[in-house]
Amino acid sequence: MTNYWLSNIDYQINKIKFINESSKSNNDYDDDDDESPEDQDDPSSNLTPRQKMLYDKYEEVVEEYGKFDKSAKANGAHYAPAAANPFKEEGMICGNCVYFMGGGGCEIVSGTIESDAICKLWIIPEDLIKVKK
Repeated sequence: MTNYWLSNIDYQINKIKFINESSKSNNDYDDDDDESPEDQDDPSSNLTPRQKMLYDKYEEVVEEYGKFDKSAKANGAHYAPAAANPFKEEGMICGNCVYFMGGGGCEIVSGTIESDAICKLWIIPEDLIKVKK
């Protein structure tokens, strides 16, 4: 995934270009790697089947209706800024979410997004979540 802020249309165009470029360079693939070049940049490559389905469904919703806002209303993501995120120590932060684009951007939530914030729409790979003992 490209880590810079783009509009939805520009982002989708760049995503398609990336996939096309990756498929052309498959001959550079090292057979010793566990992942193909596409998987290395595919945010959903290390998710559970349920998370992969959620990832795809949220993207469909955003494509149809636009990004969620940060509010706690019906179209909101219930965004909690970094200062109000009680789950930081467990790794439940926007920076670990597959939708986080870096530079304050998110694929599915509008506005500036803090890396240590959290919302109800997060999809974080299991290996990045630390369970409290």
